[in-house]
Amino acid sequence: MRLLVASALMVIFSTAGNAALAAGTAPPSDFAGVPLGSTLSDLKSKYPTVSRNPDSDKHFQVYQVAALRGISAPSPAAFQIYQGHVVGGQILLDSHNAHYWFDAMVSRYGQPDSCTYCNDAELTTAVWHWDNGVSLKIQGEMLTELTSEGAAQRSQWMARGDSNEVADNGDETTDEGGSAEVSKPPPRHRHLVGHAPAAQSQPAKAAGWRGYYDDMNSRLEHWLGWSK
Repeated sequence: MRLLVASALMVIFSTAGNAALAAGTAPPSDFAGVPLGSTLSDLKSKYPTVSRNPDSDKHFQVYQVAALRGISAPSPAAFQIYQGHVVGGQILLDSHNAHYWFDAMVSRYGQPDSCTYCNDAELTTAVWHWDNGVSLKIQGEMLTELTSEGAAQRSQWMARGDSNEVADNGDETTDEGGSAEVSKPPPRHRHLVGHAPAAQSQPAKAAGWRGYYDDMNSRLEHWLGWSK
């Protein structure tokens, strides 16, 4: 009985210790080198080839890049934009960069508040939280970082789907606060992270996100919402 109590106490103390680790570090002030709160214009100046995902709407946008700069492991990423400012983003993880990003996050922010399969970066689920509402998560072959506002707005965006409310999905001009002629876009399909497309009749493909170099283009198109 005493052993069980002692073990339980160790688990509680360990959990409490982990909970303090992320909170004891400075919260993220940038996503992939781009300061949180940066304007869309600032993002474009750093990544001239950044492109607007067609699933974006007039309230919330996703801007994607094929590879982040200054990263030794190739890392496709998508920046999340709300009211013309960066509120977080996501990085696609695979066997080539999962270890890099997990190690980088632990080095920068300490051990996560919660973590499973921590000895295998390709399978791990790790979460960091800070008092200012910023959260960082590695899960499902994705690294996701969002401010509290970014998380709330992204959740609403996903819930809106293809509703009539966002029939005018805007464009890069409206994203930056300008005005543009309203036009109804073609039907959109939210195939972003965590939302697989409806089953379709097509040639079988390798499971998961493996085969990074052999199938980069099709994987990027599927992840970033271009597949129809």
